[in-house]
Amino acid sequence: MHHKGLLVLAIVLVLSLLAGLACAGGQPATTSAPETPAKETTPIKIGFMGNLSSASSLSAKAAAQLAVDEFNAAGGIDGRKVELIVEDTKGEIPKCVELYKKLVMVDKVDLVVIGEKVEMGVAGMETGAELYPEYPHIFINTTGSGDVIWQKVATNYNKYKFGFQTYYYTSSGYLTVMVPKDSGPMWRDVIKVKKLALIYEDMEWTKPVRQGIPNVYPSAKEIFKSLGIDVVYESTLSLDQKVFTSVLDDIARSGAEGIDMVVGYIDEAAFVKQWADSSAKNLPIFMWGGLVGMPQAWEATGGKCAGVMVGSSMVREPITEKTVPFMDNLYNKFKVGAIFGSHTTYDSLYGYKKAVETAKTTNAEAVIKAMEKVEEVAVLGTIGWDAKNHYNLPSPKYITPSVQWQNKEMKIVYPTTLKSAVPYKNPADCR
Repeated sequence: MHHKGLLVLAIVLVLSLLAGLACAGGQPATTSAPETPAKETTPIKIGFMGNLSSASSLSAKAAAQLAVDEFNAAGGIDGRKVELIVEDTKGEIPKCVELYKKLVMVDKVDLVVIGEKVEMGVAGMETGAELYPEYPHIFINTTGSGDVIWQKVATNYNKYKFGFQTYYYTSSGYLTVMVPKDSGPMWRDVIKVKKLALIYEDMEWTKPVRQGIPNVYPSAKEIFKSLGIDVVYESTLSLDQKVFTSVLDDIARSGAEGIDMVVGYIDEAAFVKQWADSSAKNLPIFMWGGLVGMPQAWEATGGKCAGVMVGSSMVREPITEKTVPFMDNLYNKFKVGAIFGSHTTYDSLYGYKKAVETAKTTNAEAVIKAMEKVEEVAVLGTIGWDAKNHYNLPSPKYITPSVQWQNKEMKIVYPTTLKSAVPYKNPADCR
């Protein structure tokens, strides 16, 4: 009886199958091919953070908005609209950490940009490292100088691979990594000094310059020595220091033939005024960045910056076809100058755009790999990042010119290969 019941059940199942085939026109059912994943259409979100009471952060913010406006006017990134979310850190690290978490966890941004000093970038990157496993995203520090951020990538890639830096030119490695192959070291081959005074400001970003980084490169003093230049004087200045006459007198007595200043945040106007009236006034002087690299320096120093050299991107040198239009558009649309950090922010966003369009996704892992290979025409040359260390490509691909104040104007003196470069002059000949 039991076997008879099983036979009946089997017959019923066969008849049901035949009926199904008849309804389908006598053809067996087919399995459809896997669908191609739908193209991403949601907006790409970029979060910008900076101290919005700072001129450099305001300029960087405007540069970010300019880039996003241009993206959207041209159809977005890979056909997707781009949204920019701006936050004010007020220059406070706890606020920076709070806002970083908000951008990543609440706003779900694809990219975080910090346009502020390196201490903020480091705080952001540590926060990002905690969030990345659950909230994958990309981070770029576009204004903070120094070696801390890229060193984290270099020493612990898996933890910090999401982080990139686009202001490496002013870190200590520039002495060896950034020297253009066709221009030679500036102090040795252009200004032709053999004895140098080194001045640093007391900030985190100058530590590697003062001390070097073990197993990476030596201190600035040692690097200059390898170039045939003796450092005969060294001093570190406090940011709140206002009187520099004793330092300048000591430099003059040391026998130094030039003054290399690893500074960007000290009271440069006060230093320059005192230098111009000191016993060291005829010594060549170079500042790595800061106020003296801005057009308003002439007025701020009463013209006493004549002869001073400084790293500055605020000159109308057409490094590429993008340079001058960027400077003009930034001012015409936002009424801000192209202060340091604005170029690197704008260029970084274009580099990110190229990477996303190459990867065809905003998936962080895919974008990281694309950013490690991307090269894109930018304001200051070619934007891209070192595949292992994630700092921006070195000179001659990406450069910040060194200028000298001559005849009330900033004139490019290095690299000497730039079209508008002029010969360096002794300070006495610029006054």
